[in-house]
Amino acid sequence: MSAIRSGLPAVQPQPSGSSSSVRQAQAAFFRAALGEVQAAQTPTTPVRTTVQPQTAEPVSSASGRTLRPGSLLDIKV
Repeated sequence: MSAIRSGLPAVQPQPSGSSSSVRQAQAAFFRAALGEVQAAQTPTTPVRTTVQPQTAEPVSSASGRTLRPGSLLDIKV
């Protein structure tokens, strides 16, 4: 078989040194951005929430039956 593209050089040229400086600049940018996000996410004081149980009785319909949860939702497909 013959080579498909024989006119190309056998060795690809290596990227110049400027691409490594670009990568270093990108890495520094993302490290700084990640540091800011992590600093913003650390809570200063923990938040305590309490859940109160529901004590109200469900509303009854006209026929005297208690309504099931979600029975007043109007769902259309």
